[in-house]
Amino acid sequence: MQAHEIITQGEDLVLPCFDPVVTVVRGYRRFLVGLDIAQSIDQNAFAIIEDVREPAWGEYAQFLKPRTRTIVRAERIPQMDYTRLAQVVKNLMADPALVGRAHLVVDAGGPGRSFCDLLNAKGVQHTRMQIVGGDNENETKERATTFWNVGKNMLLGNLNSALHTGDLRIGDFPGRDELRHELESFEMTMTDAGRVRIEGGTRAGHADIAMATAMSFALSDHRSVGAFIGETRLRGYW
Repeated sequence: MQAHEIITQGEDLVLPCFDPVVTVVRGYRRFLVGLDIAQSIDQNAFAIIEDVREPAWGEYAQFLKPRTRTIVRAERIPQMDYTRLAQVVKNLMADPALVGRAHLVVDAGGPGRSFCDLLNAKGVQHTRMQIVGGDNENETKERATTFWNVGKNMLLGNLNSALHTGDLRIGDFPGRDELRHELESFEMTMTDAGRVRIEGGTRAGHADIAMATAMSFALSDHRSVGAFIGETRLRGYW
């Protein structure tokens, strides 16, 4: 006996089947939340990507439909002290639409370290990312705390590739146009030392929303989430 209605179990998507011969294939719907912490002229910003892979029935067996990732929300948070901001983030992650199927990555560079400590005190699980120079990534540990160090060029390059290839789509939400403007503001330059620099921003902000989006997209392929599907070659810039 087959069921054609998908059941949600946390972030898992399941098509029940009572035939013991058939292997039930689990899909998923999860949300990746990126939080860019205000520093200097920057503003706080967050972005949410919905990452879905649904199970379906073929003629004789179940299979997984192609993976889709869609930006469903991206906006700035008014500047406030870190204690209040931590409560705002806790409330965001407690949204019924996100509970049990959301993963948070936080900019832990500079003052972001103390902010992440506040999140720990409030019981908000998250991944600490430090945005560094270069095109690589690695993990370091300090006093039993893991930091995910990711090059800014790598973050923005992967985001750019995903948008060009269709691996990531921009959904319909109030901040859609503002995000597009930030993405279009990025420019690539070369330093005297031959290093690539990618910078961008608009009058409204210093590309805060775009950076939060790049962080959430990176998290969708991070080992802590378990959704890694490979790498895509860079195909130009915005």
